[in-house]
Amino acid sequence: MNLTGRFPTRLLVDLPTWVGDQVMALPAVRVLVDGNRGGDTVLHTTPAMRRLLELLFPEARVAAARRKTSPFVSARALCGPGGRFELGVTLRNALRAKILVRLAARSSVGSRGEGAMLLLSQRCVVDRARHQVFDADTILRALGLPGVDAAWRPRTPRSLVREGRRALERAGVMEGGQVVGLAPATARAQARRWPADRFGRLARRLQERGMSPVVVVGPGEKQLAEDVAAVTGTVLPVVGLDLDVAALCGVLSGLDAVVANDSGPMHLAALCGTPVVGLFGPSDPRRTAPLGRGHQVLNRHLVCSPCTAHRCPLGHHECLRNIAVDEVDAALTKVLVAKGSGIDHSPVATLVSN
Repeated sequence: MNLTGRFPTRLLVDLPTWVGDQVMALPAVRVLVDGNRGGDTVLHTTPAMRRLLELLFPEARVAAARRKTSPFVSARALCGPGGRFELGVTLRNALRAKILVRLAARSSVGSRGEGAMLLLSQRCVVDRARHQVFDADTILRALGLPGVDAAWRPRTPRSLVREGRRALERAGVMEGGQVVGLAPATARAQARRWPADRFGRLARRLQERGMSPVVVVGPGEKQLAEDVAAVTGTVLPVVGLDLDVAALCGVLSGLDAVVANDSGPMHLAALCGTPVVGLFGPSDPRRTAPLGRGHQVLNRHLVCSPCTAHRCPLGHHECLRNIAVDEVDAALTKVLVAKGSGIDHSPVATLVSN
């Protein structure tokens, strides 16, 4: 089926589930929203991302459903009194996503696999040897649209910048001096976490140099923040326990740098233009390194990695445990010096292997 020349139309865009995956899909969303100017675009997301998407894409409507909501329930809610969409695009490679767009739209397009042959009007091959930001390129071109601009960044809304500043002040972080965010969590896998005590040791070093470390976590991750603080012997400022993704974006935009596992906060910080030191173990930095300039990625490149497993199959977790605090400290110093001097790095993260 030829899907080119369909715009403007009544368009449903189904986004990935996890925050980091959604952030990496935003350049593709920008192309879709721009390509459907004059039409009616609905972005289907999760409740956590809803407000941020409303602020970044005011020309579109945003609908949210909780993760693992039945696609039959979601399709009925999305169609509403207006009936089915003319075109549905899913940026998820999941069976339930393809069922959703099949039910909600007259024509549908997405990636191959996971029931695509039976459910989608057009199926596109995804080149998984490239960065994940380019996963939607074949889908976009099937619709007659240009590929993504990996350098695209939205301007963080001023309202979020102010909201983030207030959140930092409530946590006890005052303006002045360098403030470094430490993001020790990951949403899906313990195997992707650099040990909490290493984050604590790094925080202690930063304090000794007169810098202000702040722990960046999400709802339900209070214990992890306390584990990091326990190593320092002090009470570290903590932000994020009561914030949605939009407010967290505001917080991250106000930091001088962020040290993070491969996670949603890492990608959000990069989206805001905040330099990142990304810690990679079982995940693949070729696929999910932070986008933009001025970042550093630490990755041991062991024979067994990237395995993408949620638990280390060999039981040693050495791909992350072998990353020393000294290395992270040195990488952080590089990004802070580069930011302060205006030095520009490569278009994507600098990959550092040992």
